[in-house]
Amino acid sequence: MKKIIICLTLAAGLQVIPAQETLSHAEAFKYACAVATDLGAMLQTPVPTDPDLKRPVAAREGDYGALVLPEAKLTAAALAKPGKEGIPVGQLWLLKLAPMTEGQPVPADRLRFVNVTTDEGSAKVPCCVLTVRATGDNGLELLVLGKDKTPLLTAPLKTITQTQDNPIELTAERKDDGGLITIRLLGKYQASFMVTDPEQF
Repeated sequence: MKKIIICLTLAAGLQVIPAQETLSHAEAFKYACAVATDLGAMLQTPVPTDPDLKRPVAAREGDYGALVLPEAKLTAAALAKPGKEGIPVGQLWLLKLAPMTEGQPVPADRLRFVNVTTDEGSAKVPCCVLTVRATGDNGLELLVLGKDKTPLLTAPLKTITQTQDNPIELTAERKDDGGLITIRLLGKYQASFMVTDPEQF
């Protein structure tokens, strides 16, 4: 299958790569437009989302990848007090990868797949919704949603202070049988979780 979105090498047996290649904004924008070709399918998320196609961040290496699209109206004020129900902060698109929980990839029947086609080829790829909610100890956590509102996984959000060009940015590093993705929000919070190639299991 040809690359159609983005790639991040995580498969076992390949040369260890400390971090992924971040695509230029022009390249990321091209793939953001590709996933938005079928806008109806893109927006059939378990909670309403309004992704900002003009501010994508994408990374690649080999045949694996990740693309994030921030919520168009994401603000620091809303993020600081999301409530227990939570608020959407963006969409996460993966190629040949799935989120991991308890050391295993999330089953395909819990993921929401969207068909994406470009002049390079086509593929069915998972689209996850990222949300943030308040926890009982006055903290915040990131939720990754798949087909429905039941989280595929949750990850604590840590407070950070840094400058970033986009509302959401991601980095990924090779770790064990997969990759550790770190999501940074508005330069104020970050959370990490594992992804892997489900075909390796």
